[in-house]
Amino acid sequence: MKKIILFIVLFVSNSVFAQQQDCSCNQAFEKLIVKIETEYPGFEYKTKDLVAYNDFKENLAKQVVQATKEGCPTLLKKYANYFKDPHMWVSSSILSSISESTTSRNSIVVDIVDFKQKIESSKDKYEGIWSYESYTFGLKKTGENEYTGFVIEAKSPLWKPKDIKFKLFSNGTFEYALLDRTLQTGNYQFHNEGILFLDGVNIPLLKQSPKPTASAQQIKEKLQELQGFYFKKINTKTAIVKFPSFEYHHLKTIDSLIENNKNLLEESQNLIIDLRGNPGGTTDAYQKLLPYISGKNIHHLGAEFLATQTYINNLQAYKKTLNKDSPSEGIDNQIKKLEENLGKFVNFASEKPETIPLASKSPKNVIVLADKGTGSSAEYFLIIAKQSKKVKIIGTPSYGALDYGNAYTIDFGRKDYQLFMPTYRALRLPDFPIDNIGVQPDLFIDKSVKDWISFAVDYLEE
Repeated sequence: MKKIILFIVLFVSNSVFAQQQDCSCNQAFEKLIVKIETEYPGFEYKTKDLVAYNDFKENLAKQVVQATKEGCPTLLKKYANYFKDPHMWVSSSILSSISESTTSRNSIVVDIVDFKQKIESSKDKYEGIWSYESYTFGLKKTGENEYTGFVIEAKSPLWKPKDIKFKLFSNGTFEYALLDRTLQTGNYQFHNEGILFLDGVNIPLLKQSPKPTASAQQIKEKLQELQGFYFKKINTKTAIVKFPSFEYHHLKTIDSLIENNKNLLEESQNLIIDLRGNPGGTTDAYQKLLPYISGKNIHHLGAEFLATQTYINNLQAYKKTLNKDSPSEGIDNQIKKLEENLGKFVNFASEKPETIPLASKSPKNVIVLADKGTGSSAEYFLIIAKQSKKVKIIGTPSYGALDYGNAYTIDFGRKDYQLFMPTYRALRLPDFPIDNIGVQPDLFIDKSVKDWISFAVDYLEE
């Protein structure tokens, strides 16, 4: 199951009235409707109120007729958003053609040259010049309880010098602007190594000026701890493992992390599994961990695929990418079953509970840390973990992106637009929805708790 790729966004102009209408928008809108209405596995469930859906579609169609080329993407996005599925969105190549003059901006009044000079003598631990990937930011105190992060340099043409990118507040929270200027919120941490870590978006900001006193090695180690995968012993009783992602390209890293720390897994009385900010990826990622946390049987709730020609074509294309020696019987059987049931839902899996071989030695108590950034396949790990009597989920409700999955980019007949859409629905629906709700923790952590790991250790060892 692919992660929520929460942060692919559209950027549209607010100044559309002076632009020439784009009749192709209506064509794109009609093609998008056909694709979603016929191939989206959640369509029937999410349009039970057909009157409301048809009213929405009719009103949106009126706006589409008047839309400009620049304004069209946001209307198509609005249609896709009606279904409130975190695994479905529309993107557009029109993004790259939007001119600077039509860009809606929120900027700070500051002399960047003067700021760079004066900031060298600042004693404020937050104020300074910070960097993250292709961005260089200035961070300036702009109020008694507020700091403003603004762009100094950015490779992205959508961000210009002095544009406000984020804000920090004295209560430990932040606001971070995505490409379309929508705000992502969360908590931030300051570390003496000169690192500002934005938990909600998993972004480490590195201080460039004034230069931190920590060595390059100390900064590297702290970054690995904050953003990377690690397994370490906290004390004689408790160990912690952190998985920031379950994506396919991390499989070897995860497997080796578990294998290399097998003794620690077996000898620790308590284990903390940190899944905060993990957006998902594949359920294959955590299979080697299950024997240490689960009971004998795990009841998989399962899913069923909507048999469409588009999905069949996708499987056939995937088959061609396999090596000649790779077995394809499973894919062939799936294709055959889909072809025999076009327009219907197909279940490829067994309905029997899966037996998990238990590890000879394992922790007696397990805590899984989860928050709003825990999504998709990481949420399914939470559902599995809840089936074990020795596991407690601690934190906040997860993201809520698990009802429809196996999403991929789908061509709906317009080269200038792409549709990202799921292909299956969970069998637990409609009785047990997760989308936009999240998996609920066994123990909720409120905002007053700043150090979740210390909280978990105290809970385990009290």
